[in-house]
Formats: sequence, structure tokens, C-alpha cells
Amino acid sequence: MLAEGGGLVMNGKVVAGALLSMVISIATAEARGPYGTIHVGNWKGGAFTNDQTGMFSHCVAGANYDSGIYFMVMIDQGSGWSLAFQHPKWSFANSQSFPIALTFDGQSPFYVQGVAVGTSLVKVPMPTNSALIAQFRKAKAMTAFTQGQLFQFKLVQTALLLPTLANSSRSLSSKASPTPVISPSGLLRSL
Repeated sequence: MLAEGGGLVMNGKVVAGALLSMVISIATAEARGPYGTIHVGNWKGGAFTNDQTGMFSHCVAGANYDSGIYFMVMIDQGSGWSLAFQHPKWSFANSQSFPIALTFDGQSPFYVQGVAVGTSLVKVPMPTNSALIAQFRKAKAMTAFTQGQLFQFKLVQTALLLPTLANSSRSLSSKASPTPVISPSGLLRSL
């Protein structure tokens, strides 16, 4: 069901298409966007709104890996963090859940629960102020072990990605409709 992990590969059209379809699945309501762009190292994404209310719903950035896995980091309007993994060959029942062991730079693993939010998409909620987020932010590599398979991810610039997503989320959370926002590092900008 799952394919082995590998190094990083970026294809702009594939990333943009995958990002748009997956963030819609991740959000609890239909999402519209992206509004603005986030580009940190190999991570690309943007901000999204709820179609029904027009309110900001989440910021997300993702990266493609040569294993075919698209790996995303998301922060929602309530400052809740999630990781998400998508592969077109995976096939899950909606809401199927399973344990995942995440290991950063060979340290002790974090045992989390992955939940299928689509046939090929798994979401992993992360506690807001957790050791898991601290490890993810400073790590250079991450492994995910689940269902008897090991997936490897080279992490690039996560120390910059998380604050960029958080700053974008904070500045958009109180707005009824998206407007161009420039973070202190200039990484979120108008389309």
C-alpha cells in the first residue's frame, strides 16, 4: 500500500496541482485559494479560506519527494499544527487511523496517530507547544514508520518554514477575506 521514501524532487506544476487538491481535502470545509505564496527552500504553499464564510482557514506548504510522497506542513486558524502525507498509489478508507512512529535525526521516536482524510492522504495532528514540533523545527532528517514500512525525509529549512507559516496564519486569522501579506522575511506575497 505504501511506497518507500527518498530524496527531494520538485516539479512546479505537479506541486501546485497536488497542493491545491490536497489542502482542500485537509480542511474540514471547502477551501479557496491559495492567496499569496509561501516559498521556503523546497517548501511551497499559500493561504486558504473557507468557501462558505470567506474567513481564513489555514496556511500550508509542501514538498515532493522522489518516492512520490508529497509531504505537507499546515497551521489552521486556531494555531493547530498538522503534518500530512499524500501518495497517489495509496488507498485508505476515509477516517482510517493507524499509529506512526516519527523519528527526527535518529532521536527517540514520537508515537502519533495518522488519520486518512482522503483515499491517498494521511493527516497527523501535532500538539501546539510540543516537543514534536520543536524536534521537527530543528531536524535535518525525519523517518516515519507505519504499517511495517519506513519512509525517509530530508528536511530542508524547517526552522524557517514553521515561523513563516505561523506569522502568515496570525496575520490572516482575523481577516474576513485574504489580502496580500508580506511577512518580515518577505516570503508570503501577493499572487
